[in-house]
Amino acid sequence: MKKSAIIMITHGSRRHAFVEDMQKLATYLEGKLEVPVFLSHNEYTEPNWRNLLLDLTEKGYDHFVFALAFLGRGNHVAKDIMGEVGASEFYQWTKAKYKDKEINVYFTRPLADSELVKLALFYRVKNAFDTDERQEYIEDPEEIEERTMSIIRKKVKEDLGVDGEELEIISRAVYASGNFEISKQVYISPDAINSGIEALKAQLPILTDVKMVMAGVRWKKVENYLDSSGELAKKLGITRTAASIRIGLTSPKIVVIGNAPTALVETLRVQKEKLLEIPLVVASPPGFTNAVESKEELIKSGLPAIVIKGTYGGSSIAVAIINELIRVAMR
Repeated sequence: MKKSAIIMITHGSRRHAFVEDMQKLATYLEGKLEVPVFLSHNEYTEPNWRNLLLDLTEKGYDHFVFALAFLGRGNHVAKDIMGEVGASEFYQWTKAKYKDKEINVYFTRPLADSELVKLALFYRVKNAFDTDERQEYIEDPEEIEERTMSIIRKKVKEDLGVDGEELEIISRAVYASGNFEISKQVYISPDAINSGIEALKAQLPILTDVKMVMAGVRWKKVENYLDSSGELAKKLGITRTAASIRIGLTSPKIVVIGNAPTALVETLRVQKEKLLEIPLVVASPPGFTNAVESKEELIKSGLPAIVIKGTYGGSSIAVAIINELIRVAMR
C-alpha cells in the first residue's frame, strides 16, 4: 500500500521570517489536502530536502509530491532538485530511485506562470499608482432595508455565533430567500471570502450560469455564454448551461452558479482537466437532481467556495452573496 507525502521545497534562507512565512504556507496546504506536508529547503537552512527525502523513505514513504515554492524554472529546479531524482516532467508521476530506494515522484511547476500569482503581484504593485478609481465599478442601486437586515443579523448571530463578513454573507442569503432556515445551510470555506475579495480587487471577471444571475450582479465584468452554447452542447451531449461554462472558463474567473446544477458539475470538471486556478465559486443551484451531489463535490474539492447546501438555493441568493463581496471589495 502506497504511503504519500508532500515535500514543499524553497530556495532557502538564513532569515527566520522567511522560514516562518513558508511554514505557514506548508501548514495551509496540509490543512487543505489532509496529506502530510513537510517544509524543506535547497540550501542555507534545514531541513535540506535531500536529507528529508532520505528520512521519509526510511519511514516507509514511497510516493512524493514535490511542491516547488520557486517562481521560475532555474537551475535549482531543473538541476539541483529534479535532476537529482531523475525526473524531467511536471504534473506526471515518474518512477525514480534515490539512494537505492525505489520511489514515485510528482513535481508541480514553479509559480511564475500562475494567473493568480500574476494577479497578486499586479495588485500589490498597482497600489503604488492607485488613485480613486471607484468610478470603474458599478454601484449597487438597490436601497438596503436596514431595519430588516438588522433583524436578520441579530437572529443569525444568536443562532450561529458568527460575525464580520461571514455574518453579512449569511444574512444576505436569508434576506434574498426570505427564509431563516437558509442560514443553517450556508457553507463558507476558510479562504473563500479573502480569495474572492482579492480577485475582485484585481478586477477578475465573473462567469455566471444563467442570464438571471448575470443581470443581478453589480460588477463591470460579468460574462455569460448561454446564447452561444447550443452547438457545443449538442456535440458533447451536455446541457446548454454546462456548455456555456466550458466556453467561458478558459482563464481564472469567479464562477457564480445560481440555477443550474449541471453548470456546477462542468465547473468542477473543467477545473480538474485544465488545472485552472479559480479564486471563488458561489454555488446555490436548487433542486433534487444533481444539485445536492454537485454542491457536496464542490465542498470536498477544496476550491474556495460559498455554497447553499442541500436542495435549497436560487439565483437571487447567489446574486446577493456575490454582491455583498463586491461591496466589500469596493470599500
